[in-house]
Amino acid sequence: MKKILIIAKKEWLGYVQGVTGYVFAGLLLVVVNWLFWSDLFLTGQADLGPYWSAIAFMFIIFIPALSMGLIAEERENGTLEVILSLPVDETQLMIGKFFGGAAFMVLTMALTLPTIATLYWLGAPDTGVVVGSFLGTVFLGLGYLSVGLLVSTCTSQPMVAFLITTAALLINNLMGQEFLLMRLPATMQEIVSWLSLSWRASRFNGGFLSFQDIVFFVSWIAVMQIIAVLILKNRGK
Repeated sequence: MKKILIIAKKEWLGYVQGVTGYVFAGLLLVVVNWLFWSDLFLTGQADLGPYWSAIAFMFIIFIPALSMGLIAEERENGTLEVILSLPVDETQLMIGKFFGGAAFMVLTMALTLPTIATLYWLGAPDTGVVVGSFLGTVFLGLGYLSVGLLVSTCTSQPMVAFLITTAALLINNLMGQEFLLMRLPATMQEIVSWLSLSWRASRFNGGFLSFQDIVFFVSWIAVMQIIAVLILKNRGK
């Protein structure tokens, strides 16, 4: 566990001491808050639903930017083999990388708290709905991050990882959209929506935390991690 925490801390420091993480986190929060407050002043309703929807959509760009260099940059710089020559195995490296990215993503989500507090000052939002939506968005970000880490493992080019992850997350998001689902046969609708992370996260918005959905996100992350570890173990073979 100590080795995992050391790797996670290294990634965390890379985000908080660098410029790129702040740039993308700042852009996400500026765009989301601008969209939200513009609509709020027009509608006059203290509803955070559009806020979480905007964050979920912006995650399609933010998470790939966060994850693109996690492994791909190590490959590009030739440091991956050096790291794995130390007493660190592929599983520890992958979990540590994921924890580091997840910590920065959660920090970014924590920066939404002033907006939430302001809305409580302006109105009386349902606390259960707010907590459920917040947790659903965090789970969505973690699920997206696991996809980005897997893609980053498959290439030595961070920009390629960014583009592929963005495309994959956009497709996954569309799989949960009604305008697409309504064009599919009934049996296909259930299967496609079941695999959509954004659709899963939206189920938290009513304030009810479904054990089934939590298990799905945890299982999704675990499967992505396992596949990434296997790819890393079989590199060069």
